[in-house]
Amino acid sequence: MNTAVFPRREWISAQASYATQADELVAMVDRLDGQFRQSRLERPSRVSVVGIGASHAAAATAVYEMRRHGLDAHRFLPSELPAGLSGHNGLTVLISQSGRSAEVVDLVRQGTGADQVAITNYTPSPLGALCGREINLGNLSDSSVSFVSFTGTILALAMLLDQWTDRNRTEHWKQQITLAAETADRLDAKIRSMAEMLLYSASIDIVAPAPLMSVAEEGVLMLREGPRLFATAMETRQYLHGPMDAAGPGAHLLFGGNREEQLVSQLSERTKRLALVTDANTVADAKHGHQLVLPFDLSDALPFAIASTFIAQKLTLHAADIRGFDINEPAFQRVDTKTDSLTNI
Repeated sequence: MNTAVFPRREWISAQASYATQADELVAMVDRLDGQFRQSRLERPSRVSVVGIGASHAAAATAVYEMRRHGLDAHRFLPSELPAGLSGHNGLTVLISQSGRSAEVVDLVRQGTGADQVAITNYTPSPLGALCGREINLGNLSDSSVSFVSFTGTILALAMLLDQWTDRNRTEHWKQQITLAAETADRLDAKIRSMAEMLLYSASIDIVAPAPLMSVAEEGVLMLREGPRLFATAMETRQYLHGPMDAAGPGAHLLFGGNREEQLVSQLSERTKRLALVTDANTVADAKHGHQLVLPFDLSDALPFAIASTFIAQKLTLHAADIRGFDINEPAFQRVDTKTDSLTNI
Protein backbone atom coordinates (compact mmCIF):
# COMPACT_ATOMS: atom_id res chain seq x y z
CA MET A 1 0.00 0.00 0.00
CA ASN A 2 1.49 3.35 -1.09
CA THR A 3 0.21 6.54 0.43
CA ALA A 4 0.81 9.99 -1.01
CA VAL A 5 -0.06 13.13 0.93
CA PHE A 6 -1.13 16.35 -0.76
CA PRO A 7 -0.81 19.43 1.47
CA ARG A 8 -3.58 21.98 1.62
CA ARG A 9 -3.14 25.25 -0.23
CA GLU A 10 -3.35 28.60 1.49
CA TRP A 11 -6.24 30.82 0.43
CA ILE A 12 -5.78 34.38 -0.77
CA SER A 13 -8.42 37.05 -0.23
CA ALA A 14 -11.45 37.22 -2.50
CA GLN A 15 -10.52 40.81 -3.30
CA ALA A 16 -7.06 39.73 -4.47
CA SER A 17 -8.50 36.87 -6.52
CA TYR A 18 -10.93 39.20 -8.29
CA ALA A 19 -8.25 41.84 -8.94
CA THR A 20 -6.08 39.44 -10.97
CA GLN A 21 -8.85 37.26 -12.39
CA ALA A 22 -9.16 38.77 -15.87
CA ASP A 23 -5.41 38.61 -16.54
CA GLU A 24 -5.25 35.05 -15.20
CA LEU A 25 -8.14 33.94 -17.41
CA VAL A 26 -6.65 35.51 -20.53
CA ALA A 27 -3.36 33.71 -19.85
CA MET A 28 -5.31 30.52 -19.16
CA VAL A 29 -6.74 30.40 -22.70
CA ASP A 30 -3.46 29.42 -24.39
CA ARG A 31 -2.55 27.11 -21.49
CA LEU A 32 -5.83 25.21 -21.83
CA ASP A 33 -5.61 25.14 -25.61
CA GLY A 34 -2.21 23.45 -25.39
CA GLN A 35 -3.46 20.86 -22.91
CA PHE A 36 -6.53 20.02 -24.96
CA ARG A 37 -4.41 19.57 -28.09
CA GLN A 38 -2.03 17.29 -26.22
CA SER A 39 -4.73 15.26 -24.47
CA ARG A 40 -6.54 14.45 -27.73
CA LEU A 41 -9.94 14.22 -26.07
CA GLU A 42 -12.06 13.05 -28.98
CA ARG A 43 -15.76 13.87 -29.16
CA PRO A 44 -17.38 11.20 -26.97
CA SER A 45 -20.51 9.17 -27.60
CA ARG A 46 -21.62 10.26 -24.11
CA VAL A 47 -20.19 12.63 -21.51
CA SER A 48 -20.92 12.68 -17.78
CA VAL A 49 -19.71 15.73 -15.87
CA VAL A 50 -19.35 15.19 -12.12
CA GLY A 51 -18.65 17.79 -9.44
CA ILE A 52 -19.88 19.24 -6.17
CA GLY A 53 -20.36 22.78 -4.88
CA ALA A 54 -18.95 25.45 -7.18
CA SER A 55 -17.58 22.76 -9.53
CA HIS A 56 -21.08 21.35 -10.02
CA ALA A 57 -22.47 24.84 -10.60
CA ALA A 58 -19.79 25.65 -13.18
CA ALA A 59 -20.85 22.66 -15.29
CA ALA A 60 -24.51 23.63 -15.70
CA THR A 61 -24.18 26.05 -18.61
CA ALA A 62 -21.51 24.00 -20.39
CA VAL A 63 -23.54 20.78 -20.19
CA TYR A 64 -26.58 22.63 -21.56
CA GLU A 65 -24.47 23.89 -24.47
CA MET A 66 -23.07 20.39 -25.06
CA ARG A 67 -26.62 19.08 -25.41
CA ARG A 68 -27.49 21.97 -27.72
CA HIS A 69 -24.64 20.86 -29.96
CA GLY A 70 -25.97 17.31 -30.09
CA LEU A 71 -23.87 15.62 -27.42
CA ASP A 72 -25.38 13.14 -24.99
CA ALA A 73 -24.26 15.17 -21.95
CA HIS A 74 -25.26 14.91 -18.30
CA ARG A 75 -24.32 16.63 -15.03
CA PHE A 76 -24.15 14.76 -11.75
CA LEU A 77 -23.47 15.27 -8.10
CA PRO A 78 -21.31 12.41 -6.75
CA SER A 79 -24.19 11.41 -4.43
CA GLU A 80 -26.39 10.78 -7.48
CA LEU A 81 -24.14 7.91 -8.58
CA PRO A 82 -24.75 5.08 -6.08
CA ALA A 83 -22.96 2.55 -8.30
CA GLY A 84 -19.98 4.83 -8.80
CA LEU A 85 -18.75 5.22 -12.35
CA SER A 86 -19.47 1.64 -13.38
CA GLY A 87 -21.64 1.49 -16.46
CA HIS A 88 -20.88 5.05 -17.51
CA ASN A 89 -19.95 4.61 -21.13
CA GLY A 90 -18.21 7.42 -22.92
CA LEU A 91 -16.19 10.09 -21.12
CA THR A 92 -16.49 11.09 -17.48
CA VAL A 93 -15.23 14.59 -16.65
CA LEU A 94 -14.51 14.88 -12.92
CA ILE A 95 -14.26 18.46 -11.67
CA SER A 96 -12.70 19.56 -8.42
CA GLN A 97 -11.11 22.97 -8.30
CA SER A 98 -9.01 21.93 -5.31
CA GLY A 99 -8.53 18.39 -6.61
CA ARG A 100 -9.37 17.27 -3.07
CA SER A 101 -13.18 17.13 -3.00
CA ALA A 102 -13.75 13.98 -0.96
CA GLU A 103 -16.92 12.87 -2.72
CA VAL A 104 -15.41 13.20 -6.22
CA VAL A 105 -12.15 11.52 -5.22
CA ASP A 106 -14.07 8.65 -3.61
CA LEU A 107 -15.92 7.99 -6.87
CA VAL A 108 -12.63 7.38 -8.64
CA ARG A 109 -11.32 5.28 -5.75
CA GLN A 110 -14.29 2.94 -6.20
CA GLY A 111 -13.06 2.02 -9.66
CA THR A 112 -13.72 3.15 -13.18
CA GLY A 113 -16.20 2.11 -15.77
CA ALA A 114 -15.40 4.62 -18.46
CA ASP A 115 -12.73 6.84 -19.91
CA GLN A 116 -12.13 9.77 -17.57
CA VAL A 117 -10.34 13.09 -17.20
CA ALA A 118 -10.00 15.45 -14.24
CA ILE A 119 -10.34 19.23 -14.39
CA THR A 120 -8.57 20.85 -11.44
CA ASN A 121 -6.92 24.10 -10.48
CA TYR A 122 -4.42 22.90 -7.90
CA THR A 123 -1.80 20.34 -8.87
CA PRO A 124 -0.66 17.87 -7.74
CA SER A 125 -3.88 16.60 -6.18
CA PRO A 126 -5.53 13.30 -5.22
CA LEU A 127 -8.05 13.57 -8.06
CA GLY A 128 -5.45 14.33 -10.70
CA ALA A 129 -3.22 11.50 -9.52
CA LEU A 130 -6.08 8.97 -9.48
CA CYS A 131 -7.45 9.94 -12.88
CA GLY A 132 -4.08 9.85 -14.57
CA ARG A 133 -5.28 12.36 -17.17
CA GLU A 134 -5.81 15.93 -16.04
CA ILE A 135 -6.61 19.37 -17.41
CA ASN A 136 -5.19 21.97 -15.04
CA LEU A 137 -6.28 25.61 -14.87
CA GLY A 138 -2.82 26.78 -13.85
CA ASN A 139 -2.29 26.07 -10.15
CA LEU A 140 -3.59 29.56 -9.41
CA SER A 141 -4.00 30.99 -5.93
CA ASP A 142 -7.67 31.53 -5.16
CA SER A 143 -10.01 32.54 -2.37
CA SER A 144 -12.26 30.29 -0.31
CA VAL A 145 -15.19 31.67 -2.34
CA SER A 146 -13.75 30.30 -5.61
CA PHE A 147 -13.54 33.23 -8.00
CA VAL A 148 -10.91 32.47 -10.67
CA SER A 149 -11.30 28.70 -10.21
CA PHE A 150 -15.01 28.98 -10.99
CA THR A 151 -14.75 31.15 -14.08
CA GLY A 152 -11.72 29.12 -15.17
CA THR A 153 -13.75 25.92 -14.97
CA ILE A 154 -16.46 27.42 -17.19
CA LEU A 155 -13.74 28.49 -19.62
CA ALA A 156 -12.16 25.02 -19.64
CA LEU A 157 -15.49 23.32 -20.36
CA ALA A 158 -16.29 25.89 -23.05
CA MET A 159 -12.98 25.25 -24.78
CA LEU A 160 -13.48 21.50 -24.48
CA LEU A 161 -16.78 21.92 -26.30
CA ASP A 162 -14.99 24.03 -28.92
CA GLN A 163 -12.62 21.12 -29.52
CA TRP A 164 -15.52 18.72 -29.96
CA THR A 165 -17.24 21.07 -32.41
CA ASP A 166 -14.07 21.81 -34.43
CA ARG A 167 -13.85 25.46 -33.42
CA ASN A 168 -10.68 27.31 -32.50
CA ARG A 169 -11.80 30.39 -30.58
CA THR A 170 -8.78 31.27 -28.45
CA GLU A 171 -8.75 34.92 -29.52
CA HIS A 172 -12.52 35.08 -29.10
CA TRP A 173 -12.23 33.95 -25.48
CA LYS A 174 -9.49 36.44 -24.70
CA GLN A 175 -11.64 39.26 -26.09
CA GLN A 176 -14.74 38.09 -24.23
CA ILE A 177 -12.90 37.85 -20.89
CA THR A 178 -11.41 41.32 -21.29
CA LEU A 179 -14.82 42.76 -22.19
CA ALA A 180 -16.44 41.00 -19.21
CA ALA A 181 -13.96 42.55 -16.77
CA GLU A 182 -14.25 46.01 -18.35
CA THR A 183 -18.05 45.82 -18.22
CA ALA A 184 -18.10 44.87 -14.54
CA ASP A 185 -15.77 47.76 -13.72
CA ARG A 186 -17.88 50.20 -15.73
CA LEU A 187 -21.05 49.10 -13.94
CA ASP A 188 -19.46 49.02 -10.49
CA ALA A 189 -21.55 51.83 -8.97
CA LYS A 190 -24.78 50.23 -10.21
CA ILE A 191 -23.72 46.85 -8.87
CA ARG A 192 -23.11 48.35 -5.43
CA SER A 193 -26.53 50.01 -5.52
CA MET A 194 -28.03 46.64 -6.46
CA ALA A 195 -26.22 45.01 -3.53
CA GLU A 196 -27.65 47.58 -1.12
CA MET A 197 -31.16 46.83 -2.36
CA LEU A 198 -30.73 43.06 -2.08
CA LEU A 199 -29.22 43.16 1.39
CA TYR A 200 -32.26 44.47 3.20
CA SER A 201 -34.49 41.52 2.38
CA ALA A 202 -35.42 38.36 4.22
CA SER A 203 -34.07 36.25 1.37
CA ILE A 204 -32.91 36.46 -2.23
CA ASP A 205 -34.18 34.39 -5.16
CA ILE A 206 -31.71 34.18 -8.04
CA VAL A 207 -33.53 33.11 -11.19
CA ALA A 208 -32.13 32.30 -14.63
CA PRO A 209 -33.10 30.26 -17.69
CA ALA A 210 -31.57 26.80 -18.09
CA PRO A 211 -28.62 28.02 -20.22
CA LEU A 212 -27.51 30.35 -17.39
CA MET A 213 -27.98 28.13 -14.35
CA SER A 214 -24.22 28.23 -13.67
CA VAL A 215 -24.61 31.90 -12.79
CA ALA A 216 -27.67 31.40 -10.59
CA GLU A 217 -26.20 28.46 -8.70
CA GLU A 218 -22.80 30.06 -8.14
CA GLY A 219 -24.41 33.42 -7.26
CA VAL A 220 -26.29 31.70 -4.45
CA LEU A 221 -23.14 29.94 -3.22
CA MET A 222 -21.20 33.20 -3.12
CA LEU A 223 -23.91 35.14 -1.29
CA ARG A 224 -24.28 32.36 1.28
CA GLU A 225 -20.55 31.79 1.78
CA GLY A 226 -19.57 35.46 1.66
CA PRO A 227 -22.03 37.93 3.22
CA ARG A 228 -24.07 35.02 4.71
CA LEU A 229 -27.34 35.83 2.95
CA PHE A 230 -30.25 33.44 2.52
CA ALA A 231 -30.39 32.84 -1.22
CA THR A 232 -31.93 30.22 -3.50
CA ALA A 233 -31.32 29.44 -7.18
CA MET A 234 -34.19 28.52 -9.48
CA GLU A 235 -34.60 27.94 -13.21
CA THR A 236 -37.06 30.40 -14.77
CA ARG A 237 -39.69 27.97 -16.03
CA GLN A 238 -39.59 26.04 -12.76
CA TYR A 239 -39.94 29.30 -10.84
CA LEU A 240 -43.12 30.13 -12.73
CA HIS A 241 -44.76 26.91 -11.57
CA GLY A 242 -45.32 27.93 -7.97
CA PRO A 243 -42.13 29.17 -6.25
CA MET A 244 -42.69 32.77 -7.43
CA ASP A 245 -45.90 32.92 -5.39
CA ALA A 246 -43.93 33.62 -2.19
CA ALA A 247 -42.79 36.99 -3.57
CA GLY A 248 -43.09 39.88 -1.15
CA PRO A 249 -40.62 39.98 1.74
CA GLY A 250 -37.71 38.69 -0.36
CA ALA A 251 -35.63 40.17 -3.16
CA HIS A 252 -35.23 38.84 -6.68
CA LEU A 253 -32.15 38.87 -8.90
CA LEU A 254 -32.80 37.64 -12.43
CA PHE A 255 -30.38 36.85 -15.25
CA GLY A 256 -31.85 36.45 -18.72
CA GLY A 257 -33.88 37.98 -21.52
CA ASN A 258 -37.44 38.82 -22.43
CA ARG A 259 -39.08 36.05 -20.37
CA GLU A 260 -37.11 37.13 -17.30
CA GLU A 261 -38.05 40.77 -17.95
CA GLN A 262 -41.70 39.72 -18.09
CA LEU A 263 -41.19 37.88 -14.80
CA VAL A 264 -39.77 41.07 -13.26
CA SER A 265 -42.92 42.87 -14.35
CA GLN A 266 -45.10 40.19 -12.74
CA LEU A 267 -43.09 40.21 -9.50
CA SER A 268 -43.37 44.00 -9.29
CA GLU A 269 -47.02 43.49 -8.30
CA ARG A 270 -45.75 42.13 -4.95
CA THR A 271 -42.32 43.71 -4.40
CA LYS A 272 -39.98 46.46 -5.59
CA ARG A 273 -36.83 44.54 -4.61
CA LEU A 274 -36.04 43.51 -8.18
CA ALA A 275 -32.92 43.39 -10.33
CA LEU A 276 -32.33 42.16 -13.88
CA VAL A 277 -29.06 41.42 -15.68
CA THR A 278 -29.75 41.16 -19.39
CA ASP A 279 -28.49 41.93 -22.91
CA ALA A 280 -29.19 44.73 -25.37
CA ASN A 281 -31.72 42.59 -27.28
CA THR A 282 -34.11 42.53 -24.32
CA VAL A 283 -36.89 45.08 -24.16
CA ALA A 284 -36.77 46.03 -20.48
CA ASP A 285 -38.82 48.48 -18.42
CA ALA A 286 -36.46 50.41 -16.14
CA LYS A 287 -39.20 51.41 -13.70
CA HIS A 288 -39.50 47.82 -12.48
CA GLY A 289 -36.16 47.76 -10.67
CA HIS A 290 -32.40 47.76 -11.05
CA GLN A 291 -31.12 46.81 -14.49
CA LEU A 292 -27.72 45.99 -15.90
CA VAL A 293 -27.39 45.64 -19.66
CA LEU A 294 -24.34 43.64 -20.72
CA PRO A 295 -22.71 43.91 -24.19
CA PHE A 296 -23.06 40.15 -24.69
CA ASP A 297 -25.64 38.13 -26.59
CA LEU A 298 -27.79 35.77 -24.52
CA SER A 299 -27.86 33.35 -27.44
CA ASP A 300 -24.16 32.66 -26.78
CA ALA A 301 -24.64 31.38 -23.25
CA LEU A 302 -21.07 30.60 -22.19
CA PRO A 303 -19.57 34.10 -22.70
CA PHE A 304 -22.70 35.61 -21.15
CA ALA A 305 -22.33 33.29 -18.16
CA ILE A 306 -18.70 34.34 -17.65
CA ALA A 307 -19.61 38.03 -17.90
CA SER A 308 -22.53 37.58 -15.52
CA THR A 309 -20.27 35.80 -13.06
CA PHE A 310 -17.98 38.84 -12.99
CA ILE A 311 -21.08 40.86 -12.06
CA ALA A 312 -22.13 38.36 -9.37
CA GLN A 313 -18.63 38.34 -7.90
CA LYS A 314 -18.57 42.13 -7.61
CA LEU A 315 -22.04 42.00 -6.11
CA THR A 316 -20.79 39.56 -3.47
CA LEU A 317 -17.79 41.73 -2.61
CA HIS A 318 -19.99 44.82 -2.26
CA ALA A 319 -22.59 42.98 -0.19
CA ALA A 320 -19.93 41.73 2.21
CA ASP A 321 -18.42 45.20 2.49
CA ILE A 322 -21.78 46.90 3.13
CA ARG A 323 -22.73 44.29 5.69
CA GLY A 324 -19.36 44.45 7.40
CA PHE A 325 -18.52 40.77 6.85
CA ASP A 326 -15.01 39.49 6.22
CA ILE A 327 -15.74 37.34 3.20
CA ASN A 328 -12.51 35.43 3.78
CA GLU A 329 -13.43 34.16 7.25
CA PRO A 330 -15.08 30.69 7.18
CA ALA A 331 -18.39 30.23 8.97
CA PHE A 332 -17.63 26.60 9.89
CA GLN A 333 -14.66 24.30 10.13
CA ARG A 334 -15.23 21.79 7.31
CA VAL A 335 -14.47 18.34 8.67
CA ASP A 336 -15.16 15.90 5.83
CA THR A 337 -15.40 17.74 2.52
CA LYS A 338 -11.72 17.54 1.47
CA THR A 339 -9.17 14.75 1.38
CA ASP A 340 -5.43 15.29 1.73
CA SER A 341 -4.20 11.75 1.13
CA LEU A 342 -4.25 9.22 -1.65
CA THR A 343 -4.04 5.48 -1.04
CA ASN A 344 -3.25 3.17 -3.92
CA ILE A 345 -3.88 -0.51 -3.21
